[in-house]
Amino acid sequence: MRNLLLIITIFLFSGVYAQDMTVWSFKDTISGGQLDIHLDPKLEAILKGKEKKICQKTVYVPPKKLTPADKCATQNKIMGYKIQIFYTKDRSAAEKVKNDFAKQYPSLTPELIYASPDYRILVGDYFTHQSANQDLRKIQRAYPAAFPVQWRVWCRKAI
Repeated sequence: MRNLLLIITIFLFSGVYAQDMTVWSFKDTISGGQLDIHLDPKLEAILKGKEKKICQKTVYVPPKKLTPADKCATQNKIMGYKIQIFYTKDRSAAEKVKNDFAKQYPSLTPELIYASPDYRILVGDYFTHQSANQDLRKIQRAYPAAFPVQWRVWCRKAI
């Protein structure tokens, strides 16, 4: 008797709520069965909103690889390469190498960089490692320990 009362109560209350519900019906194409889903209108609105977002076709445009010229249009300095020719803790030795290099290679401007506690002599401004290699071969005749390092370079000077 108790179970019967519970079933009747559920039936009566489900009839009250069923009036506000939306019914989604799905038919199984293999067995011919049907599935009915009773949805609250608020839940249906949320599901339809999500469905619109998922179903919208978006065209993927891969990001364009920026060339050095593109980067230089908005910045004065970018990451590139310089050739390090000398490295020491002695400032006067670094100044001497810088002045000697400037006399030997007037087309390349040497820079004295202090990175505590060391001094570096860096020359040239190059966009890529490959563009530095051409001058590197010439420089290594006089400075065999020279090598390219990644560094911020001036766009207007870089090769």
